[in-house]
Amino acid sequence: MNNETYPVIGMHCASCKALIEGELNKKEGVKSAKVNYATETVSIEYDPLKTSMAEITNEVRSLGDYDLLVQKDSKKVDLEAVDREKMLELAKIKKNLIWVAIGAAPFAVFMILMILNRFNWVAGFSTDFGSIKLFSRIRAELFLLTQFVLSTLVLFLGGRSFFRSSFAAIRNLKANMDTLIVTGTLTAWIFSTIVTFYPSLLGAHGGELEVFYEATVFIIFFVLLGRWLESRARLKTRMAVKSLVHLQSKEATVIRNNEEKTIPISEVQKGDLVIVKPGEKFPVDGHVDSGSSAVDESMITGEPIPVEKKVGDHVIGGTINKNGSIKFIVEKIGSETMLSQIIKLVENAQNSEAPVQRLADEISAYFVPIILSIGFLTFIFWSVLSPQLGLLDGTQEPVSFAIYAATSVLIIACPCALGLATPTAVIVGTGVAAKHGILIKDAQTLENAHKIKVVLFDKTGTLTLGKPQVTEIALREGTSHDRFLSFAKSVEKLSEHPLSKAIVKYASEGQEFAVEGFAAIEGKGVAGIVDSKKVIIGNQRLMEDNGVIIDSWARGRQVMFLKQAYTAVFVSVDGAIEGLIGISDQLKDDSIAAVKRLSAMGIRTIMLTGDNEKVAKIIAEKVGIKEIKSNVLPTEKASVIKQLQDETPESDLIAMVGDGINDAPALASSDIGIAMGTGTDIAIESGGIVIVKGSLTKVADSILTSKATMKVIRENLVWAFGYNVVAIPIAAGILFPWLGILLSPIIASAAMALSSVSVVGNSLRLRRLHLS
Repeated sequence: MNNETYPVIGMHCASCKALIEGELNKKEGVKSAKVNYATETVSIEYDPLKTSMAEITNEVRSLGDYDLLVQKDSKKVDLEAVDREKMLELAKIKKNLIWVAIGAAPFAVFMILMILNRFNWVAGFSTDFGSIKLFSRIRAELFLLTQFVLSTLVLFLGGRSFFRSSFAAIRNLKANMDTLIVTGTLTAWIFSTIVTFYPSLLGAHGGELEVFYEATVFIIFFVLLGRWLESRARLKTRMAVKSLVHLQSKEATVIRNNEEKTIPISEVQKGDLVIVKPGEKFPVDGHVDSGSSAVDESMITGEPIPVEKKVGDHVIGGTINKNGSIKFIVEKIGSETMLSQIIKLVENAQNSEAPVQRLADEISAYFVPIILSIGFLTFIFWSVLSPQLGLLDGTQEPVSFAIYAATSVLIIACPCALGLATPTAVIVGTGVAAKHGILIKDAQTLENAHKIKVVLFDKTGTLTLGKPQVTEIALREGTSHDRFLSFAKSVEKLSEHPLSKAIVKYASEGQEFAVEGFAAIEGKGVAGIVDSKKVIIGNQRLMEDNGVIIDSWARGRQVMFLKQAYTAVFVSVDGAIEGLIGISDQLKDDSIAAVKRLSAMGIRTIMLTGDNEKVAKIIAEKVGIKEIKSNVLPTEKASVIKQLQDETPESDLIAMVGDGINDAPALASSDIGIAMGTGTDIAIESGGIVIVKGSLTKVADSILTSKATMKVIRENLVWAFGYNVVAIPIAAGILFPWLGILLSPIIASAAMALSSVSVVGNSLRLRRLHLS
């Protein structure tokens, strides 16, 4: 199965989404197709043995004025090419809008003169909707003919895209937003044409009926204006991904055969030596080989203070070298780089669908047929039933009034606002988060994060720096210091555990022995045979499991270490404890502030650690956490989370914050996993949210982003639903019998155009969200 995402050109309403999605899902060989209206993309999972992208593209084209932007030589979408296509589409709408505006100008002038004449501000001007007289010297027939010609040109040339889309949908036995526009404007135009040329078909007074040429023209104008404004606004919602893409370098200066050579970024290879001068971007990821400098990583991590880089430190592609010249060895290229991973993750999040969107999509799928039915019923009511009910006075002709009201219903209805309500907010919300170094994996995570009520922190590497160091050694009397360290180094060197590395580093100058029968006991320690002696190094549980007696001397040193919040590591040789190693891990500078912010938000914080209870309590008190889960093995973390989930109300979610590598099972078992990125890896698979380096306070920022986004989504949905619920009955004339209010099709078209623009505009407010 192939799973690919491509931009869709030509979508302009939520019904377009439903049409394309519905038809593709029925095509043989396509397992699933998901269209995102806000990002204008389609994600397709298909069997290449049964169908091809060429066939799928042709299927999309057959549905209307749509196209898929697929590169012939690559599955990777060229974002610059997408931008070009979108800008061309926008320019086409603008050009068409200008011509329609020129055609609408005479109607605007006439309407202004009518208003002025109503207040007797224009002499010699008389209007009568019964006979349509314009200046006594101009014949009414010539005026009607002029209106007919202008409205015909505007409708069939300016509005040709509506007809193409509508007829394509009808061919597939579907209806979309353009179906409503075409039905409304064509009905008004046909009626007006009959009044102008064949009035007798409408009875004895057919020639006295009102025409709706101006409504036809202004509906096309306002709908085009709305689409132009909406398209411009939607381009702004994608600024986050664009800004990330623009961080990518196009060239790199490599040193080959002792010569500097500038080459395209695509030709850079792993192991290349690259030179980056002050003010230049690092083209790819790697580690510093020589030189030092301050590097601006704010565009990746959201942290404004430049980071000092020296030999051995990691550098990230897209970041900026501030002062010194640096040479670095390339480690990651292409899609492997951190920036490429971030772009991919943000794109995936923006193309995903939030659960709250599903109701809006279901309504949009049935929206157009329902509105067509309401429009038909409105026409029947006012043309047939209203005269019998005495709702119209003698000056109002039922058929003319019915067409007026039915056209307003068809035009004012707008599924677009419903379709844009959630995805535009998701796009802007995930973009803002990414700008601050917070990567949210999908829309569902963004939607749910505001429900987090409990946050569990792993201690090592999350609350602490994750760089433990030996602080103190306690030796039993008579034990050789050098031999003790040599035995410890020899066994610990075979382990990858952070505590083992700390011991090896401390004992780096000690002698190294061969080790036989090495074993690493998860969450407890290590063991091996050194110089024919059994050496066991680890915590109290490991000693007890192996029958090693912890006597009063060893217990006393353990208590002393615990009071100082050191991790006490026992070292036994042939069943007797020869000494203890005290290891400490410094708290991160922002740990206290992070916990304080969460507590202020009413969120319960818990520390999860493999340390014993006494050490855990001391560290928890320092950081401000009141609850601890100590002596927890890595394999037990998931079960601790499960127990908490059982004790917590279903509506309250539990988040786990860890390093994304050692804590992967715990992150996966929590409701929302928050992985702290390290180095140039962002552990995408580990959690629903990834914090790219940066501050631990971004855990709170993640929740605030979710809250702000959900607030905007609710506002958008209330507006979108409320607009249609209120506007459609008013357009149908529900207020006319009591208040004499009947909505003009012109006002209806303006309202419809602005409804979707207002939703996009409201979503763009998230760009002003202030995060730490």
